[in-house]
Amino acid sequence: MKEILDLNHLTGLSNEQCEIILVAAQNLQIIADLSQADIFINCLLKKDNASLVVAEAKPTTTPTLYKKSMLGHIAFEETEPGVLFSLKTGKPIFKSRGITEERGIMQQDIIPIKDLGGETIAVLIKERDISQEVQNEKNMEQLINATNSEEKQSVFQAIVVQEIHHRVKNNLQVISSLLRLQMQRCHSVEVTEVFHDSISRISSMALVHDYLAQRGIEEADIKFLIQQISTLLVSSSIIPGQDIAVSVEGESVFCSPDKATAVALIVNELVQNSIKHAFPALNRGNIEIILRQRKQMATIIVMDDGCGIGDSFSTGDMSSLGLHLVNMLVEERLQGVLSFPLSDKGTKVSITFPI
Repeated sequence: MKEILDLNHLTGLSNEQCEIILVAAQNLQIIADLSQADIFINCLLKKDNASLVVAEAKPTTTPTLYKKSMLGHIAFEETEPGVLFSLKTGKPIFKSRGITEERGIMQQDIIPIKDLGGETIAVLIKERDISQEVQNEKNMEQLINATNSEEKQSVFQAIVVQEIHHRVKNNLQVISSLLRLQMQRCHSVEVTEVFHDSISRISSMALVHDYLAQRGIEEADIKFLIQQISTLLVSSSIIPGQDIAVSVEGESVFCSPDKATAVALIVNELVQNSIKHAFPALNRGNIEIILRQRKQMATIIVMDDGCGIGDSFSTGDMSSLGLHLVNMLVEERLQGVLSFPLSDKGTKVSITFPI
């Protein structure tokens, strides 16, 4: 979702220079989706020897690197030396690496934006997760350094599994892109909503394969995945003017890829349902997701402080595709139990299943 600050009041730029930046900002969302990266425009704050994030766009084709909006964030030279260097010298910087909020590895590319006189008035910043690429480099180094055939075979098999997950993720993202293109040609609100829901489900599945591809393991931390899905849903589903916060609490729970995919789809449906229906008369609300584990049993609770669904509601009333899908996944894929405990405010959903 693209956002931009009021440049005239926050920078010392002329109206003509501000107009150049505004024109550049118009395409930020397209750039973010196409490059699968977070895109920012920063302007120089000469008094503080720092830069100000004046525009941003979070990708809808992949999880964003940032849980919160960076709009209005001030970056000092100590923390963002590359940004200040490019703003002061007008020189681009490519393939600079840093650490993301989730402790992944991020690549930063910085390109100066200049006015008609050649003066640098801002920089365009692209930041994307390259954890998978770095992991591939480590895998190849490990394969080369393996001392015997058995060790080489083990490393090779791990690399193959990672590559399979990576390719599945890429294929799912291609399907999402095709659906998104088709959605843009649709003029029916109802059909557009169906496309959007399908894209969201596919993106949640892609997150699981991306996680497994990056880590080269056959168990997934569903708390981490739920955090990623929540961030993606907030950035892509909330309409302008809404302030809906999603929090994830509890302990990490590890399970097989099949169950992790089912959990991803379930949480996607429940959170998206709350965003759509829980706050019809409000512009703000809270959605809380809690994870608990007792020995071999896991419980996921999703609750909001919205309008609720009524005391008489039961799983037999689930006529929508989303809730029907949730019920089917809980019973068939998780061998678990879905319930709707009574709540003082809003809606509360509980899923309990063996891991």
